[in-house]
Amino acid sequence: MKEEEIEERFREKATTYVVCYSVACPRRDHCLRSFLSRYVAPDRRLVSSINLCNPAVQRDDCPEYRDDQLRRLPYGLKPLYHDMPRLVERAVKNRLISLWSRKRYYQYHNGTRPLTPDIEQTLRDTLISVGWQHEPTFLGYVEDFLW
Repeated sequence: MKEEEIEERFREKATTYVVCYSVACPRRDHCLRSFLSRYVAPDRRLVSSINLCNPAVQRDDCPEYRDDQLRRLPYGLKPLYHDMPRLVERAVKNRLISLWSRKRYYQYHNGTRPLTPDIEQTLRDTLISVGWQHEPTFLGYVEDFLW
């Protein structure tokens, strides 16, 4: 991603994403939520933010921490089924729809939503569970943050 694209994406995400305004958090220098708080427009009256009174946050093991590094994320499941027998394809598709929902499955399938590492692992586990040993193939890869 280019620097301008990242800046625009941050401004866009800051309107809907949960941000963090902590100044005491030991992980704030590398937390995406903290970083996005700088992009919230000053004229906004309401902002979704982390509850700093919660004892679980502002620690090294904060459950709301999001890494600020770009990741290479796969997208598009269409090529996954090219060499797959029809019975295996149906089993994989039905299982993934039951895990993710029909809407989310088709977002991943059509490539409108990239696969996060945990979603990709779920896909790999599903393929193994139905007996498909081949490496999954995707439409492509995109550089993005783990929102």
